[in-house]
Order: sequence, then C-alpha cells, then structure tokens
Amino acid sequence: MVDKNIVHKNRCGMGETEKENKKSVSSNTAQAISKRVLVADDDKAIRDAVTWFFEFMGFEVALAANGIEALAVFLGSSLDLVLTDFQMPAMDGLSLASHIKERSPSTPVIPLTGCDRETVWKKMERALVDSVIFKPFRLEDLQRTVQKALASKVR
Repeated sequence: MVDKNIVHKNRCGMGETEKENKKSVSSNTAQAISKRVLVADDDKAIRDAVTWFFEFMGFEVALAANGIEALAVFLGSSLDLVLTDFQMPAMDGLSLASHIKERSPSTPVIPLTGCDRETVWKKMERALVDSVIFKPFRLEDLQRTVQKALASKVR
C-alpha cells in the first residue's frame, strides 16, 4: 500500500511530510512538463495518491479503474507513460502492457504490484514491461523509475 501520508494529504492539504517530499522531488519537475501519463488501478486510493504525485511533478494524468478502460484511454490519447496495477478486473496489467506495446513499442509501461516478488518475476519472464514497482513504495522510487523509463524512451 502507498504511504498513508500521501492519501491523508490528498484530503487535508499540505502537511510536513508533503513539504519534505516536495523538496526531494521538485528538482526534476521541469523535466516532466507536458508529459502525459495514464494511471490504471482498481484501487481509488492508489489512483488518487499516484495522481497527486504526477500532477505535482507537472504531468497531465489520465485515469482508468481497470484494464479495458485503460486500453480505451490509451487508444484515444497520446501518452508518454503508462503506470498500471498488476492485477485488475477485466484485463490485468500484463495483458494491458501487451496491447500497448503492440501499438506503441516505445511507450514505457510500468506495473505496480502488491504481489510477492517471486510470483511477479515468474509472470514477467515474457512480459513487455519496462520496470516493476512493488507496493508499498517510496515516492523517490516512483520518481526514479519513471525518469529512467522516460529517459530510455528518448534514446
């Protein structure tokens, strides 16, 4: 699960933890300007927390609550990155990644998961994803993974 401070901040405004996070992530905000990201997760609290983070970083955020919805959003939009839950109803994150990579091989797809690492690595042997983020995660890890994926897209 994402840091409870993030979910709390979405409801209560800027607290001390948010100010500290702002200092650690603000140095790269300029790199994210005009970037568009799709956040697909069936857990609203995760979507809200990750959306807050990406908006803070200067991204435009599109949202989806399941894989089918996410694919529809992807097909109707120009996106720079897709962050998807590993397990969702209707279509899981790996199936979503496969559909996205068929249409846009250079678009980074990063699944988020609360599953155990061994299960994930076994399923990922043939998956078309750029990285994986395990829940719970730190904002710095999310930032670093996203920046790395976007930097490799440019090459």
